[in-house]
Amino acid sequence: MKTIVLVLSMFYVLTTYSQELKRQMLASAGSSQLVESVAGNFFIQQSVGQHSVIGTFTAENNELRQGYIQPLPTILVGGDPNSLEVLVYPNPFTSGVVVAFEQGLEEEISTELFDMSGRLVQSATYEAKPQLVIPLAGLSQGAYFLRLSSEGRKVVKQLLKR
Repeated sequence: MKTIVLVLSMFYVLTTYSQELKRQMLASAGSSQLVESVAGNFFIQQSVGQHSVIGTFTAENNELRQGYIQPLPTILVGGDPNSLEVLVYPNPFTSGVVVAFEQGLEEEISTELFDMSGRLVQSATYEAKPQLVIPLAGLSQGAYFLRLSSEGRKVVKQLLKR
């Protein structure tokens, strides 16, 4: 009898004084509203399950962001002028890749291949051509990063080895 009373009293204490699990879901769903004031126009958002306001305030080239939803302004003006425009195929590859340059190059092309931990696996230099064939047969399966550079411009492409 003492055992039953002890078990029931422990059950009562555990259920009465234990913490409650509350689930909240953060998402971009919710409401948004444009607020006009003397200081300017503000676009205010609130996501479902969030207890504070999300907003962006801009004044004199300064921007203040508050909340979980943080859309960063994106300006696209024809790409990075310091980047090489290349097409690398096939990806995933089995024995090597072809690199096709979209613009003509005058200087030699330097290639460096890194594994996912950042270790240099292979490096080579090629003469300037509109298309390179890079043999990569001796590599194990996995993901790699190929960095190409020429004429002060660079590009990094992720490759997958089957």
